Amino acid sequence: MRILGIAGLLLAVAIAGYLIVTYVGEVGRAQDALRTGPGGPTGADRGQPADLTKRGLEQRLAPILEQERKRVEEANKVSGQ
Repeated sequence: MRILGIAGLLLAVAIAGYLIVTYVGEVGRAQDALRTGPGGPTGADRGQPADLTKRGLEQRLAPILEQERKRVEEANKVSGQ
């Protein structure tokens, strides 16, 4: 019975250790995600913190905004005909 108690205690400690290590790893990933900002770095930007100023966000979102602007213009042309 004593051996089963020790085995159970070791199992509980191993599970607790695994959970702690997993939690610490996830916290590190969350900090990295917050440091890089929305969208994550791409290509040559890797390893550098994201520019979260208004200018930096405008540069990062410019291709998406341009694509959306073109889509809206096309929709307006179709509805205007």
